[in-house]
Amino acid sequence: MESYATFLRLVEMAEKMDCKVILDPKKKICFNPDMSITVPLSTTLENIYAFAHEIGHLIDFANGELEYEKWLNDWSYRITKEMSAWVHAYKLLEGLDVPLDGWKEHVEMKLISYFKYEKVIA
Repeated sequence: MESYATFLRLVEMAEKMDCKVILDPKKKICFNPDMSITVPLSTTLENIYAFAHEIGHLIDFANGELEYEKWLNDWSYRITKEMSAWVHAYKLLEGLDVPLDGWKEHVEMKLISYFKYEKVIA
């Protein structure tokens, strides 16, 4: 488990970008184009990786580099933007000194799902 302080630092990063963080244990973690991220309050390493990934989407969206409708409907565009979010996440996690031992396996597992399901599953 990562620390609660790490989770709070990710919340702080998102909020500094004018993003509302919605803590909801019943919903899937996701970035929303209304400038919010829904995330369960969990300090597992997997959740920290996923939260950082959603902040990666936030970074692209805030920089005008993520078109949500295109992300929903264009599979090749979505793959590109997912990779971009993972790159941003890696840099964020590295800066927070989060252990990256399981990072590669986590990302591989998530990447497979992008190829398995060509349509977004909400």
